[in-house]
Amino acid sequence: MQTMARGLAEAGVTDVAVPRVYEALTTRRVLVSEWIDGRKLSECSTEEVRELVAIGQECFLVQLLQTGFFHSDPHPGNLMRPHDQSRARLVLIDFGLVARVQRKDQDLFVSSIIHLANKDYAALIDDFVGLGILPPDCNRAKVLPLMDKALSPYVKGGGAKKYEQELKTLYGMDGSVESTVGGFQAMTSDMLTVLNDIPFSIPPYFALLARAVVTLEGLALQAVTQ
Repeated sequence: MQTMARGLAEAGVTDVAVPRVYEALTTRRVLVSEWIDGRKLSECSTEEVRELVAIGQECFLVQLLQTGFFHSDPHPGNLMRPHDQSRARLVLIDFGLVARVQRKDQDLFVSSIIHLANKDYAALIDDFVGLGILPPDCNRAKVLPLMDKALSPYVKGGGAKKYEQELKTLYGMDGSVESTVGGFQAMTSDMLTVLNDIPFSIPPYFALLARAVVTLEGLALQAVTQ
């Protein structure tokens, strides 16, 4: 908690607060922290959540790309809207699941975001090699078309639902029996190629990062679409 609070403060994040820890009362088995009155986002109205989406996004990006220490479980029950909005507009609680990202990986994340946005998949492969996802000797001729097919629909934006629809269109899965079978077979073939023919590995913190991203995206999409 203290690490997160210091990191956000040093990064100039003023709209997000972390409960203070009372070290004099804290032991190895008991953590004593500040009580902040407020409501969890799971208890807030859609309008209230919508107002905090941008703040939450900025806070998480700062954690991921600047401080290198991020909250890995930012579901609505771990995010609060404090009653006293003069100190902060959003409060982070429950730090039982956190992770660190090394400076080198942070730089590669920034690079990969830029390359993904520009659909520069050749450079994105270099980023993935640097992150340890792909081996240096990977078959680029095989990886490039699969990466293009898998990521291009996502770059168009719209979140998970839009991505799902783009994939269905890409693979001809329009709902009919024939196209669904053919589309599923084509998609499965691509997935098997990735899994069987292209060796890759997932860094340990990626699972936590993916969890956090999916959770925040779901919260944001729910707020802006209702």
